[in-house]
Amino acid sequence: MANVMRADTVSHTKPVSLDDAIALLEAGKGEGLVVDLGNGRTAMADGHRGDEGLLQRLRGHRMMLSLASGGADLSRFAAMSDTVIVAPLVQEILDAAAQKD
Repeated sequence: MANVMRADTVSHTKPVSLDDAIALLEAGKGEGLVVDLGNGRTAMADGHRGDEGLLQRLRGHRMMLSLASGGADLSRFAAMSDTVIVAPLVQEILDAAAQKD
């Protein structure tokens, strides 16, 4: 199946910044929003998930920008050990499954 490119008419809505767009969407005021992603790229709620989908994409985009710039706090992941910690009831089930008759 071939990819289909969609040509949209230029929106006359002034693009808003990434952080402003996230704030507007979280406040439920993102109707018809055009988001400036930089370098001439924009994002709009044109998918099947509407504003909620746009909000999730923008949050992901912001996280990727933060990771790329070294601004994300990854310290909570640095202390992860090699052992898996499970709830006591889960451990009981795993122990029972590991026992041989």
